[in-house]
Amino acid sequence: MEHSVLDGTDLILSVGSEALGFSTGCKISTSAETGERVTKEASGGKWKEKYVKSFSESISADGCVLRSVSTGLPTYDELKAMMLAGVPVDASYALRDGDQRTGKVSGGYSGKYIITSIELDGQAGNDAKYSVKLDNCGAVKKLTGLKDEKEG
Repeated sequence: MEHSVLDGTDLILSVGSEALGFSTGCKISTSAETGERVTKEASGGKWKEKYVKSFSESISADGCVLRSVSTGLPTYDELKAMMLAGVPVDASYALRDGDQRTGKVSGGYSGKYIITSIELDGQAGNDAKYSVKLDNCGAVKKLTGLKDEKEG
């Protein structure tokens, strides 16, 4: 069996319906909050019994700041405007669709997210970069290409 390792370049984050332009990194963190159930049976064995209370997901991404864009790519200014609006945005992440700059319509995940932080970093002699963080606002769904399946 041949193994294939995912090239990080192929993980595409889209905000709204467009992939982030000139993105240099993306990190997805999915967590489960657990609770403890203490029962007479469990306490006799000294083992904790855990259960899942809720799920959460955060996405962090960074990229180069574009000075002007005419192709609909989400820019730093647009991401900041979305954050300051204080309302959830549609976001999705998936593997690159062939040689396209967009993610596939199946195999990834999508949901509503709130932009919780955005940073701008401009060092002399280097490309200006931004970092953005999004936290889920409701269920994250698996993209199937036909209909979305609810996760969690």
